[in-house]
Amino acid sequence: MRLTLTEAGQASDPSLSYGPYFRAIQDVISRDTYEPLVDATARQLEEDISLTDIDEILIYGEKHGSDYHPARVEVTVHDACAAFVMNVAVTARGKDRLSREFDVLKHLNEKYDFSFLPQVYFQGEASCSAGRDRGSMLMFLADWFKGYHEFHLSIDENDGFQKLVVWDTVKGHQVLSPLQARHVYSQAAKMMTLYYDIETFEQIFPWHHAAGDFVVKTQDESLDVRLVTARQYAPMLGRSEGVSAHEALLFFLLNLSVRMRLDRLDGVGPVAWADEDCVEATVGGFIEGLWTREQQGVIDGNFVEGFLRFCRSLAKDDLFDGCHALMDACDRSAPDIPVIRGRLEGHVRKLHAALHKFRPGDASPRKHGK
Repeated sequence: MRLTLTEAGQASDPSLSYGPYFRAIQDVISRDTYEPLVDATARQLEEDISLTDIDEILIYGEKHGSDYHPARVEVTVHDACAAFVMNVAVTARGKDRLSREFDVLKHLNEKYDFSFLPQVYFQGEASCSAGRDRGSMLMFLADWFKGYHEFHLSIDENDGFQKLVVWDTVKGHQVLSPLQARHVYSQAAKMMTLYYDIETFEQIFPWHHAAGDFVVKTQDESLDVRLVTARQYAPMLGRSEGVSAHEALLFFLLNLSVRMRLDRLDGVGPVAWADEDCVEATVGGFIEGLWTREQQGVIDGNFVEGFLRFCRSLAKDDLFDGCHALMDACDRSAPDIPVIRGRLEGHVRKLHAALHKFRPGDASPRKHGK
């Protein structure tokens, strides 16, 4: 078995040296004679393997963020390859978030039989005593979604229009067509709705396109969207506040419709706002997610139709007031807030119209713009 360490991805973080970083990862994965890694590889490849079956372990330093320093770990077993991400945290804040995220991902994968989130396998901590990197690194191993890439809004230099671009590191950046972009937003909205708990109001939040939380795989004419992280799973509203299931779900939809439009140009630039097609795509995915849960028997048979009737009874002002209440509950210093407030009136008009394109008992819009 060979172990290969490679510096890849973005430039290194000056606060973290690659030597101690790689040694810490190697220390964690090699514990107990690599047994946790062998077990993770067997689970991902769905076959029985032993340490002697592993030909090579490749560790790539991918990128550095404010909290995490993820590495890609590839384990080759004969003709197969298992791909993982090792999320590494150095700071106290990063370690706290990493530990919480591990628990959230584990909980959601046990609660729901979906494949949208990565499976998590094990946590580990390694001491680091070399020079400026004194302390320890906390990390956990999870699935790496092979062939999936971040996507962000970007200005097309050819025509000056804003478009959705997939950061394909193999084929090069790919500009999505308007129809493809709608499918991306619709799938993302459906996914978030599938993880919403009608009874407890629990939901995955916060999330943000700018952070690369969603990834997409493009193949021929198809698109597949996944979510690489879940930082928290909790209700935004409580039943103790006298909130009904319909009211809580509407609040979820309002937040979903706004957040789905937010990004940063090229992932790191100024706050960006997706075009109006995103709204109908989001509503379409949201409704599709609800109907899926109803067909699975998770939601009572009349709930979705009742919720759609409830939404269609609301005036634009009702939706506008709900969005304002949502904004008032947010951190007012966040750079997203002025952008949202400046576009809220137009957003509500589009959302109101989109909700009226769906009939109770029909998950498809009257005008097939989804």
